[in-house]
This record gives sequence, structure tokens and C-alpha cells, in this order.
Amino acid sequence: MTDRILHIDYETRSREPLFQGGAYRYARHPSTDIICLGWAFDDDEPQIWTPADPLPEEVRAHLNRGAHRSIHAHNAAFERLITRHVLSRYAALAWTPVDAWYCTAAQARARSLPAGLDDLGRCLRLSTQKDQRGKELIRQLSVPVFDKVTGKMEFRHDADLLQEMYDYCSRDVEVERLAAKATQPLTDDEFAAYVANERVNDRGLMVDVELAGAAADYADDEVADINAELSKLTGGKITSTRQVQRLKEYIEPLLASDELVRDAVTRTERDRKTGETKQRISLDRTARARLMGVEETNPGRFDPTFVRLLELIESAGRSSVAKYRNMVTRAEDDSRVRGAYIFSGAPQTGRFSSAGLQVHNFPRSTSDDPEAMRAAIIERRPVDNVMSELSRMLRPAIKAPRGHRFVCGDWSQIEARMLPWLTGHGDRVLDVFRGMDANPAAPDNYMLAASDIFGKPAKDITKDERAVGKVVVLACGYAGGLGAFNSMAQAFGVVMSDDAARDVIYSWRANNDWAVQFWRDIQSGAIDALETKGTQVNVGRLRFYAPPATDLLFMQLPSGRVISYPEARVDIIETQRGSEFEITAIKANWRPGEGEQHWPRVRLYGGLMAENATQAAAADILRRALVELDDLGWPVVGHTHDELLLEVETGEVDEAQEQLRRAMMYVPDWAEGLPLNCELWTGRRYRK
Repeated sequence: MTDRILHIDYETRSREPLFQGGAYRYARHPSTDIICLGWAFDDDEPQIWTPADPLPEEVRAHLNRGAHRSIHAHNAAFERLITRHVLSRYAALAWTPVDAWYCTAAQARARSLPAGLDDLGRCLRLSTQKDQRGKELIRQLSVPVFDKVTGKMEFRHDADLLQEMYDYCSRDVEVERLAAKATQPLTDDEFAAYVANERVNDRGLMVDVELAGAAADYADDEVADINAELSKLTGGKITSTRQVQRLKEYIEPLLASDELVRDAVTRTERDRKTGETKQRISLDRTARARLMGVEETNPGRFDPTFVRLLELIESAGRSSVAKYRNMVTRAEDDSRVRGAYIFSGAPQTGRFSSAGLQVHNFPRSTSDDPEAMRAAIIERRPVDNVMSELSRMLRPAIKAPRGHRFVCGDWSQIEARMLPWLTGHGDRVLDVFRGMDANPAAPDNYMLAASDIFGKPAKDITKDERAVGKVVVLACGYAGGLGAFNSMAQAFGVVMSDDAARDVIYSWRANNDWAVQFWRDIQSGAIDALETKGTQVNVGRLRFYAPPATDLLFMQLPSGRVISYPEARVDIIETQRGSEFEITAIKANWRPGEGEQHWPRVRLYGGLMAENATQAAAADILRRALVELDDLGWPVVGHTHDELLLEVETGEVDEAQEQLRRAMMYVPDWAEGLPLNCELWTGRRYRK
């Protein structure tokens, strides 16, 4: 007999801040308690349980049985943790296996829809919507407030408010159930990846709490010094690098007098709602890098005060401070930070993203001597370029416990391999990778690109020329233009004029027509699928399909997994080049503005969908390896971007390396002909 589905939703209260410390700390905190549990089997009417009553036997029995995919919740990790750590105080509960829990928020993300239940209900236009009063009820009942009688922070006990909370919880169960029925459930492969990721989150990453605390304090002091110098530099007009508007106003006189500055900081953007273009001023990293690059090659080009202003903004703009504070705030008693990875968190690719520590945007650069730098930070010794060094210590602040080592594998340039493979016509580039894999001394794909650009043999390419080849390969494979090139150039320290950059881009496109044709074919294939619904359109190794009587566009990957573009449509727009077709779809992580009814839309074009397909197919490679390692019992604790991180006992390092390499080098049947390679390292501290 097929097990019934139990839909559940908790409302809780605690003295532990949920969003600061994360769900794992919250669930384990002794003050955390259940206000109510909303539950329903299958399509039954939702019911409410409170701790004043015995837990219904049918609910307890179902939780203890723990049948595969039989307990549904929105953001199910929270319900799973509350069940384990809090509900178990009120009822005799067995350990419910992770694969018993099915997350409807994960299902929404996998279908390129908003993950928040409120946004999801509005986006799907469900007949029942999440109660907007919920946030106020949570504010009044779920966190302690100051009690004038006791003079302490106490929880409110108000019968009327509690009844509202019970009604709110019941409605959440109903909305979650409706939302899940409105979209396709997770496939078996998707669910297996979700479960493996939950086990990664349960293991957690161990952090060096002493280092993180000292680094956060050091950074706070350094930012204070930077702001003090900034105030002195600007005559008190700007007292913090966070005063963005004042910074823009301060440099405004330069915009009229210096064309180079104006061009560097001016951004032309298209309004996602109206389609109109507008200009704004930005001192983001790309703008700062371009200006500092000019100053580096032409000393004295700018006023020294302006140059110092840029240096101060750059130094203070690093995200190290917040990340170190998060490490301290989120670490549990065993120094582990749990719940760092989100299944299918990246819209329209299905790649994992991160929360809390935000490990996916850790700086790549790592300190040359982490132990020596750790001692300097803890002892508060003077450190040159301290903000830069603190940034380089973020990865080493994650460590393996005593008697253990990290074993890490990183796929080598998997996107640069995947893109030409997907086209079915990129053998010239794939052969370079095959040559590299067979002989590490052979010219690589960056040298090949530089060879095309500079018109000389790959063996004669210089280090600086290779850097240009690397930038153009990474920036322009998805139809990236000047903006993408400059942004990537900044990341790799390549300084080049706009005219020279345009020449490089045109040269790369001319020598890689397989990519240019792929962008065009994807664009036309998506349009054809939308205009002839029910017809499958093949593009390279991809397949587009728009089901009849729906507003969905599907892009099927070689693995069989489908990327969804909800509410996709084709419009005819007028451009400088005349009338053109434009594809748009809703954007999951955007929200309608106040009073707006329609969900914001994103423009789909060949380059963007090529990027989606490439990153999604690379994610399928990672997912498969992650599930294999999880099935075999190897303790994966991280999987950031294109790498997998194991934490094993010292005596298991050699076996773990062998197993990790085998899992990462395995080419699934659907990826026949895709050249894969990976690099492995071991150590006590995390690094790149």
C-alpha cells in the first residue's frame, strides 16, 4: 500500500534569532518551542496540534515510519529539525530518515519559481494565498518582547493572537499543498541530489572560531580607520564607505570635466518592467578597476585625492567582515556551521547556491602561509594590506578537525569543456582539452584563444597574452560583450582599452563560429518551440519544447533534466536594427513592486540560454558524483561551484582520493565524448 502524504508546517518561538544563527542553531536552542503544528494527510482538511495536547497517534506513527518522500513541507529542513529537536520533547519519536522528507520549496526552485511560499502563491496565482498578517503575528508571538511588569524580555500569551496564528498555520499547509500540485514534482534523480545535499548540510563545515572572531574584530578596527581617513579626505562630507549616494555626489564634478571617469562609472541599463534604457552612476568593482588600471599605466592621470578615495572604497568593500561574523554567529558548540548549501538555489540552472556563510562567493585567493597569518591576526600584529589578507584567510578559516583531513577535487574548466560539447560542433576546442589531459605541458585553451587573437603559434604566447585569452574565453562564451570582458579583466588584472577589448572580442567570435552559431540556433529554437507548441526542436545536444495549452518553455538537457522558463512568450519589439523577436519569461528571484500585479520578466537570448544550459549540464555532472559519494558513505561536507570537499580520517586520505577521482572522472552515458579532468588536493585547511 502506498503511504499517505503528511503535509506539515510549524509555528515556533525562540530567544535564538533564526535568521542570524540559522535553522540548525535555532532548532537546538533550549528556548525554542512549538506554538502549533499544522498538519493534513493527502487532501484532508488541515488540523492544528498544540503542545497542550497529546500528539495525534496517526501523526506520530507516520513520522516514526519515515516512508520515502512521505512527509511534505515548505523548506522541509526546518520542519525536519524542529521535529527532531523540539517535537521529540512531546512524543516518543524515532529518527526520521532524511529521504522521508520532501521539500516543496526545493520543487519550486527546481522549476525556476520563487521559493518563498508568499511569492510562490502570488506567482502561481493560487486560489488560496498565504496570509499577509503572518509576519506581524510572528513578530508578536515568536520573539520575546519587553515586559514592563517583569522588566524582562518575555513571550506574549494572547488567546486571540494565538487563534490567528493557528489559522495562519492551517492556511500555510493549504497553500503549500496547492503550490506543489501546480508544478511538476522532483524527479527521482533530483530528489536524490536534494537528499545528498541535506546530508552535507547536516554534517556542516568546521570553522576556526578563534580566528574568525579575531579577524572580524581586526576588520572592524580597520574599517573604522578607513572611514576616519575618508572623512578627513573629504572634509567631513563622507564619513563611511557605505554612504553610496554621498560618494556619487562627491565625484559628480569629475563627471562633467573628465570623460574617462564619466565613461567608467556610467552604466546604461534596461528597465526590466518598461523596457526603457536609463543611465546610472556606479563605483562598483568594475568601475574602480578600470580607473585604477588607467592610473597604473598613466601615473598622475587623476587627482591623488580621487585615487586615494578609490583605494579606500576598494579596501573597505571586501565582504570579509560579514563572513567572519557569520562564522562566529552560526557556529554551534562543535564549531560547525550547518545548512550552508541550497539545492537548486541558482535560478534556471539547478546549480547549488549557498546561504549563511555564502561560501560560493568566497575569494579564490588564499594566504600563502595560513598558520603564520592566523597567529598574526589573533595576536593583532601589524599586517600589510590587512583587508586583503583577511580576505585571503576566509577559506583557511574552514578547517578539518584533529585527526582528519580535507580531500578536495575540482573539475578542470568544466564550463569551457561543456559549452563546445553541447553545440556538437566544438571539436577544435575539445581536442585542445584532450591534448591537455594527455600531456599537461601541451598548450591549453587559453593559449589557443590567444594564438588566434595575436596571430602567432600557441607555444610562443606570453603569460600576459595568455591572460587575455583566459579573459575572453571566460567572459565571451555566452555572447558577452565589452561589459562582461571588462568585468572579467578586472578579476584577472588585465588592463586594456575599450577599443582593444572590442578587437579581442571580435577576433574570438570570428575564430569560434561554433559558439556564435549556437547562440543563434538556441534563440531561434526557443522561438520555434513557443510558436509551434507541442513540437520538439533540437539544438545541438539540447531540446526545446513548449507543451500545448501552457505558458511554459522547457529546455531539456542531455541528462534528461528539464530547465523551466515559466510564462515564456515571444513578442515583436522595435530596435535600432528594426523589428525583432524577443523572448521573455518570469524571473524567480525578482518581485513585483508595490501595487504591481504582473511578475517581473527577464529577456531570454541565445547567449543567456547557452549559459543556462552549460552551467546546468555541469551541475548534472556534480549532482551525479555527489549522490554516488553519498551512497557509498563518504562524508562530503562541501561542494562549492565545481568542486567536492570530503572530510575524512587521516588514515583514509589515499582511499578517499582514489574514490573521489573515480566519481569525478566518471562520464555518464548521456555525456559520451565530453572530456573531463579534475585536480585533487588534501590538507587541514580549506583552500582553492
